[in-house]
Amino acid sequence: MRPHPTPRTTRRGFLRLAGATAAFASLAQIRALPIAAAPPTGGQRFFDAQETEILTRIAERVCDTGDPAALPLAETGTIASIDAFCRGLDPALTGELPLALRLFEWGPFVFDWTFTRFTRMSEAERDASLRAWMTSRLAIRRQAFWAVRNLCLLGFYSQPETWRRIGYQGPLVGAGAGT
Repeated sequence: MRPHPTPRTTRRGFLRLAGATAAFASLAQIRALPIAAAPPTGGQRFFDAQETEILTRIAERVCDTGDPAALPLAETGTIASIDAFCRGLDPALTGELPLALRLFEWGPFVFDWTFTRFTRMSEAERDASLRAWMTSRLAIRRQAFWAVRNLCLLGFYSQPETWRRIGYQGPLVGAGAGT
């Protein structure tokens, strides 16, 4: 068996990694921002169909309340809200998110030697994969996890359908009350 060649580290590659790390660290700090569940305008989307599928599978696990009576994620505007939110952010901050989602998809194979993609795993396997991202020795992998996790929770709990479950009655001032 031939030894793997050592990857050559370049300045550009290092700067790209540093930029991705900074962007993920910034996204991982997002806590609560207003988020609009506006549908995409003019057919514009931040994530393509495959990235949306990966994000949906991650969000289903991250936002799972464990209550069988809870509203399924697919019946909320969570993913559309995340997409709209990412479209509105600076591309320097969100530019690496599609790549991160692809890494989540292929992460079980790359990091865990599990010969299946994330979207084809069972719920328990997805949970284990996400736990591995959360506790990874690689800082960029942990930061990518927290960035995507925070976006999922932000998108999910910005939906009026989810407010009752957490005891939130809605905004104190209704939309248009000041006009």
